[in-house]
Amino acid sequence: MEELIAQYTGANEDERLTRQYIAQLEFDTTMHKLAPYLLKGKSVCELGAATGRYSLNFAKLGCGVTAVELAPDQVNILNTKAKSEGIELKVFEGNACDVSFIESSSQDVCVILGPLYHLKTLHERELAVNEALRILKPNGVLAIAYISRFFVAGMFAQQFPELVTPEVLSELNKHGTVSNTKADSFFKVGYFATPSEIESLAKENGFNVIGHSATDGFGRYISSGVNNFTPSQYQTWLDYHLENCDEPSLLGSSNHGLVIARKAS
Repeated sequence: MEELIAQYTGANEDERLTRQYIAQLEFDTTMHKLAPYLLKGKSVCELGAATGRYSLNFAKLGCGVTAVELAPDQVNILNTKAKSEGIELKVFEGNACDVSFIESSSQDVCVILGPLYHLKTLHERELAVNEALRILKPNGVLAIAYISRFFVAGMFAQQFPELVTPEVLSELNKHGTVSNTKADSFFKVGYFATPSEIESLAKENGFNVIGHSATDGFGRYISSGVNNFTPSQYQTWLDYHLENCDEPSLLGSSNHGLVIARKAS
């Protein structure tokens, strides 16, 4: 846990999602997919809110927002930003696996857009999803983001060839983890899933899957092109991407995936 908190201490999640078009694509796609559920007056809880890039936007849409974040540094940044922008929301320092401070059946929407990148055991992942189930109202909506292990293998081939070993790829393929000492700390504290696994996680813990999107598509593999688009070219690419991001064949190759599910009645 300390290693995970250290990974995000000083991290600028806002800048990650805005400094390059390829990262902005992830944000814009996620907001587009969540838009039908982010209606004014709805109660929305984000587990793993980081510095509030999503939570603050949810609040600007008129939602009543509860943001939960594990890293104290990120909580402080979120609170500072909310105050400076005059945005009201509830912010808690806490773990997505235990949000007992949030009332049961109190939320219309729960988004988990980061914790599953790091919950390495099935037990932990089920704890987080079951907490979402508990706090959601009947027919409430859950959104889960994940990082594809197939994409990570491709990233190793492209950028970190020293990690292309039988041991590393076997561990990644079988367990979704990377423990090699040569790996960057992000990979060592990470958990990387398969698209079907996340759908099963939702279905087996009280949810009906209603959507599954490749939030980056195959864009990360052509990032040098996407990041050099003009603003109008980016908008054209975004429109094209949004038309096709639910194509099942794109899911494994996308860096991030997003599963949207509804609490079973």
